Amino acid sequence: MRLKNFFLEWWISNRYLKPKGKEGFFSVITLVSFLGIASGVAVLVVVMSVMNGFRTELISKIVGLNGHILIHPLDNEGIKDVESINEILNSIDGVEKTVPMIESQLLAMGENQSLGVLMRGISSKDIEKIDIISSNIILGDKNNLANGQVIIGSRLASSLSLSLGSNMTLISPRGISSPFGTIPRSYSYDVGAIFEIGMTDYDSSIVFQNIETLRQLLNLGEVVGVIEVFVDNPDKSLFYKDLIDNELRDYRVFSRDWRETNSTLKQVLTVERNVMFLILSLILVIAGLNIISGLIILVKDRSREISILRAMGMRKISIARIFVYTGAKIGIFATFTGLLIGILFSIYIDEIRLAISSILNIPLFSPEVYFLIQMPSEIQFSEVTTIAIMSLSLSIISTIYPAYRSISKDPAEALRNE
Repeated sequence: MRLKNFFLEWWISNRYLKPKGKEGFFSVITLVSFLGIASGVAVLVVVMSVMNGFRTELISKIVGLNGHILIHPLDNEGIKDVESINEILNSIDGVEKTVPMIESQLLAMGENQSLGVLMRGISSKDIEKIDIISSNIILGDKNNLANGQVIIGSRLASSLSLSLGSNMTLISPRGISSPFGTIPRSYSYDVGAIFEIGMTDYDSSIVFQNIETLRQLLNLGEVVGVIEVFVDNPDKSLFYKDLIDNELRDYRVFSRDWRETNSTLKQVLTVERNVMFLILSLILVIAGLNIISGLIILVKDRSREISILRAMGMRKISIARIFVYTGAKIGIFATFTGLLIGILFSIYIDEIRLAISSILNIPLFSPEVYFLIQMPSEIQFSEVTTIAIMSLSLSIISTIYPAYRSISKDPAEALRNE
């Protein structure tokens, strides 16, 4: 009997979704509600996927180049006991590799231009440990670092009009003291390799040089400025940081993990992502209001049929379920249509961006503004599920008041008024 009632309620709700004649206005509201929910779900999926991809790409490139934990000296003399510190670090379970290096701000001169760069001195064997550089060499050979040549980013090479084998002059403020003041040191090096990691800030400002050569340029002794530590699980970097601090308590160094180094960026991305989710969720709320208004109009237009059904013995709960099914069908079909569109757009978002940019002849994702050369996208199915549940819940909640309205009137009075 219950199954029979269900099929009857389902059949009547289908008829109500296909009104004719004077009830055509309900069809317009139904279409608007469907498009509102579908577009809201699709936009939410696309925006959240792009923001997830942007956050993941940005942080992975920053961490991939700067390490999960950085060991700094407590004074300006640098880290002296490099070998013993390296042995201690490599003995800690979970530490995968360590990269000692020197960092210094220098002036780089090309053919006709000069730019400030971050010079990183690193041994030729350690450059292999920085995967994000060694795996993204587009010209030349990273092994040329051992020959005294430099490795530069693609955008820096373009800005200074340099190519493979070109000569680049580096000027250091740590110069030679003379009766006339400090004379800056300058050396010229050939470009041995060019990398492109896809992050404009790094591709346009970082230069790698052999650590011994850089020590000579900066007039330094056998010291390093920082030791990058890579661990097996970046999410547990704070745990490893505490272990490292405990092991290196007898050395004049301190450590910082990648969350401390990039705390502001991480917080900004998280806040922006949450705010965008909240704002775009309002689209679903507005679409839910359309369902409410549409069903209220339907209840008013169908009051005579409702009264006849109740006079024939149909229970109030069955009448209410008819309108719940009607609104739920709109929400269910719209939600899954929006999910399909949103997932497809998220997968091919960069191709869509390039196509639109080509047609309109305008840049839609400037690398100088967003730091990345491609529009990233990362679909997290937990978020997709959350969006689907939220959309379906709002759709069903929107049917409660119209369903109550449908059974609030006495059927005899309603037929008398008709």
